[in-house]
Amino acid sequence: MSKLQAVSLFLIAVVLARDVYAEQSVIAPAGRRTKLLAQWEKLEYGMFIHYGMSTFTGDYRTNKNSKSTVYAPTDLDVRQWIRTARLAGMKYAVLTAKHTLGHCLWDSKDYLYDVASSTDKTDIVAEFIAACRAESIKPGIYYCVLDIHNEGGSELKWKAAVQPEYHARIKRHLTELHTKYTDIFEQWIDIPHKLSPRQRWDIYRLVKKLNPDCLVIMNAGFRDGAEISQGAWPTDLTDGEKTLPPASGHDPVKDIDGKKHYIPMEVCDTVTANWFWHQTDKPRSVRHLYYLYSESLRRGANFLLNVSPDTTGQIPSEQVDTLMALRKMIDNPESFRPSIVTGAELKASNVFGNQSQYAPQKAADNSWDTRWATDAGLKNAWLEIDLKKPEIFDSVLISEGWGRIRKFQLQYKKQGKWQTFLEGTRIGPDYQRKFKPVTAQYVRLNVIESTDGPTLWEFQLLAPE
Repeated sequence: MSKLQAVSLFLIAVVLARDVYAEQSVIAPAGRRTKLLAQWEKLEYGMFIHYGMSTFTGDYRTNKNSKSTVYAPTDLDVRQWIRTARLAGMKYAVLTAKHTLGHCLWDSKDYLYDVASSTDKTDIVAEFIAACRAESIKPGIYYCVLDIHNEGGSELKWKAAVQPEYHARIKRHLTELHTKYTDIFEQWIDIPHKLSPRQRWDIYRLVKKLNPDCLVIMNAGFRDGAEISQGAWPTDLTDGEKTLPPASGHDPVKDIDGKKHYIPMEVCDTVTANWFWHQTDKPRSVRHLYYLYSESLRRGANFLLNVSPDTTGQIPSEQVDTLMALRKMIDNPESFRPSIVTGAELKASNVFGNQSQYAPQKAADNSWDTRWATDAGLKNAWLEIDLKKPEIFDSVLISEGWGRIRKFQLQYKKQGKWQTFLEGTRIGPDYQRKFKPVTAQYVRLNVIESTDGPTLWEFQLLAPE
């Protein structure tokens, strides 16, 4: 390369960098709380909808059994999803238009892996937008960068950089979405760290140019919103994936690259254990979901609660019933029965490393953010509760970490001896049981068998209604 050529290339690079910087300065995340951001904050509560090819394959990590014809809902009703959102008190909804398997829920031009090539050819995105309009719900769209179909191979490439050809396809997809469906209010970009800073800016500017009233959220992952990750920048919103803001609350004013920005937060979590539908899934307890909802709002974040339509193409009745029960609790907080364990004295057979952060009291503090934990390798343990005076209770809720318990007993002390009133095998994250009323001052969870040291997020006893 000649000296003249080198100088020319340098000057071109300088001009390009200047143009990029100038465009960023015009189209960039807000430096203050705008009217649009304020509107989004007032929505407070929304529905995340994970539905697509993974609903039918049962997996989002590999492309096994993910041919287009596998996508085949038997009784599709997108309006049911959004009607449920409205009845649940939600104000907006976000749909997974393309997830990790690369299958698009709309008919994408010159793209052969979408609903047009599937057994059911319904344009889900169009139905979703229409239903949102009819039910006065603000529509949002989720788009995943991580993509087995477009990145090749048979497994997810979490760390591989996005190649120019696929980056161009992402932009074509987003252009289609924001051209065909003009009232998208929130655009989710998942796994943005795979994109280079320049690619992220390209995508951010593209969406904002096509739809200036759309707020872009680059998924920050399992973060509490205290800091904005460089791998999730630029973004109008930040999020905590199954992660609440700090107890002190979310501070939306962020200093990024020497500039102040106003970045509100959204917490996203699930009604069941998984994002996509699984046949064995059961809804989490309404008390747990109410905790996530109320704590998200108290800490200054919106709450986006995920539902998972099944292979019929509808939200299962168990999930719908849970959302309606949660709505009743939201509308009438007085209906939330406090746990009679709150304020009790607790002791345990073992505490992990004798550390206070894992003390037995952490299992009775009405918080799913703290836990009682035992040392690794333990196969049995007990948690004893002194209610300070005899109390009547007929329900228990236990939230266990990591599903290690295999056999347990619930007991109360009578005339100095432990009497078993309930026993079982698995507990898991949301164990709930109602039983014949018991009157006792001393109660014990006796873990007889565990695969490793037992740990509990919460242990609650409820008085009869």
